[in-house]
Amino acid sequence: MSLTPQILLSINLPTRQTVQEGYVQARDTIRDRLLRELEKNGFAATWIVHDHQLQDTYELLQQADSPQEFSVFVDTTNNSTQRTTLSSQLTNLMERSRNMGVRVTTLSVNQRIDESNLNLLVRNKISLVNYFCGTRRNLRSVKSLEPSSLRFGIWEVPAPLQWVQQLSNPVRELVLKSVIRFKSKRPLQHIQIDIQSMLENKTPVTKFAKLLQAFQRMRRQGRIDVTPLRSSVTLLRQLQIRESTHLPAA
Repeated sequence: MSLTPQILLSINLPTRQTVQEGYVQARDTIRDRLLRELEKNGFAATWIVHDHQLQDTYELLQQADSPQEFSVFVDTTNNSTQRTTLSSQLTNLMERSRNMGVRVTTLSVNQRIDESNLNLLVRNKISLVNYFCGTRRNLRSVKSLEPSSLRFGIWEVPAPLQWVQQLSNPVRELVLKSVIRFKSKRPLQHIQIDIQSMLENKTPVTKFAKLLQAFQRMRRQGRIDVTPLRSSVTLLRQLQIRESTHLPAA
C-alpha cells in the first residue's frame, strides 16, 4: 500500500514583546489572516506559541471555527539547568493548556534535549519534539531532513523548508520541489511559516494564500495531504511497524 505524501504545516508565532516596536498590530493582523486562510482552505497547522501566558492560544481558540494545533516553546539553551527548566516550565504550560481545553503533544525547543531528560516529556504526554522554531539566520535555506525516533516513543520533527526564505521561487516551483522529495521512504515535508520573517521582509499574506491554494488543488487530486505536525506521529509509527515486519530473517 502506497502512502499519501504529507505536508506538515507549522507557524512560528513570536510574542508581542519580541517583535520590533510598532510591529505589534501588524503581527496580530498577520496571525489572524493566516488563520482565516487556513480555514478557508480547510487546513490545520501547528502554531508554535512562545507566549507562556498562552494569550495567543486563547485568542486563536476564540477566533477559530475549526480545530488548530498548538505547540508550546521552552528555552532549553542552558544544558546545566535544562532538567529544571523542563520540569517547571513544561509542567506549568501543560497545566495552563489543559485548563483551556487544549491538548498539546508537540514541544518546541531551541536546543537538543538531553537523553536523560526525555522522561520529563513522557510524563507530560509529549510525543513529538520540534527543534526548528523560526528561521536560522546562519543558513541560506534549511532543507527538510528525515524524522527520527528518540527514546520512549518520542519522535523528532523533520527540519522545515523555511517558506519565507523560499519566496524568490514561484510558489508552484516550491510545491513541485516538495513533491519530488516525497520519493523518500518517509513521505513527509515540513513547511514552516515564520511570522517574524514575514514582518521583517514585509511578506504579503497573499503569498501564503497562493501556497495554500496550490496545496488545496493537489489535495483534491489525491497527490498530497496537508496536516499539522502531530498527525505525522501516527504515520511514522505505521512506517516503523511496517519496516520492522519486513526485516529479513536472520
